[in-house]
Amino acid sequence: MFILRLWNYFCGYAIIIVKGIKIERFINLAVVNNIYLWDIEKIDYTTIKAKINIKDFFKLRSIVRKTDSNIQIIEKCGMPFKIKTVKRRKWFFFGLGALLIFIYILSSYVWMIEIHGLNKIDEQTVVENLGYVGLRVGVRKSKVDKRDIENRMLIRMPELTWMGIEIKGTKAFVTVVEKKPEPQPINRDEPCDIVASKNGVIEKILVLNGDGVVKDGDTVKKGQLLVSGTIIREGLPERYVHSMAEVNARTWYEDVEEIPFEQIEYKKTGRTFTTYSMEIVKKKIERSKKIPFEDYNKTSKDIYILSFGSYVFPIKLTVTKYEELVPLTKIINEEEAKTICEERLNTKIKLQLPEKAVILNSRIEYFTNDKSLIGKIYVEVLEDIGVKVKIN
Repeated sequence: MFILRLWNYFCGYAIIIVKGIKIERFINLAVVNNIYLWDIEKIDYTTIKAKINIKDFFKLRSIVRKTDSNIQIIEKCGMPFKIKTVKRRKWFFFGLGALLIFIYILSSYVWMIEIHGLNKIDEQTVVENLGYVGLRVGVRKSKVDKRDIENRMLIRMPELTWMGIEIKGTKAFVTVVEKKPEPQPINRDEPCDIVASKNGVIEKILVLNGDGVVKDGDTVKKGQLLVSGTIIREGLPERYVHSMAEVNARTWYEDVEEIPFEQIEYKKTGRTFTTYSMEIVKKKIERSKKIPFEDYNKTSKDIYILSFGSYVFPIKLTVTKYEELVPLTKIINEEEAKTICEERLNTKIKLQLPEKAVILNSRIEYFTNDKSLIGKIYVEVLEDIGVKVKIN
């Protein structure tokens, strides 16, 4: 049955509607005359729908006359009719074929590079170095030697400890791990002193190795010697040790912030202006237009015209939206200014404090003039201020 239907598809077949009061006789005569009808569907008592080989269709004339029936073709199907459709629309299919070939050729290139894992290193720096070692937008995927590029990048950028490259579709996914900045440690067998990293008052000093030269309650300055690695004893030769100590001291931090009483706020008016630009294989097509607003928020959205999952092709539409803003003057009172000032000062001072510092005391002093409020924060903390310095 399948072979027969496949044959009819290649020869061509028609879907017909037959109407008449002698439908059963029509079907019987078709069978007697070796005319194959299939997928027969009874619509009502006088109408059927069926499929017939296009060559057998012309044999139905005598049967139609004998049964006083009416026959109508509602659809022609099969390979011959598909070919005729292609011939009538040859330029359309030619263009479609050319487009598919174009897409196939484009899919063999890298058109987008995504970099993940960056924290401190500038992304553009990584992109430029990748281009130097062979991975850039527009390079053929067959020419990308991932292992070689990874190794060369680690040599070119010593601030990276690891790099992985994966290519999916037309995208190259680059994952990097940055090298964490670590102070050069001093080996335990190397003699060293411990000095103060900043000004402070010694709260508690615990010397594990070396000679302490300050005591609890002493005021010290940045760079002052706290623990000496040079051991001097009467009657004995000098010797040098690796100093070890925990030096907790009270230190102070301060910062200043000024808050004007006259604040400028920007409100959206609801008016927008949109521009469009097209980029095809790095060539940008843009019509310059003057922005009708003095102050505005700008947002851009990139739309890739040809994008199928990880297959992204270099035809990009950029939609840029401008939202008009109008400046409004707002007068705040002293209490509101203090609230804003306190929030900003606390944020700024936290960025200055060491990770393990303990805040002992904090206060803010305010000064006002006709135009603004000035706040000054003082913070007292307890922290370890000892740093090791080699003895030359």
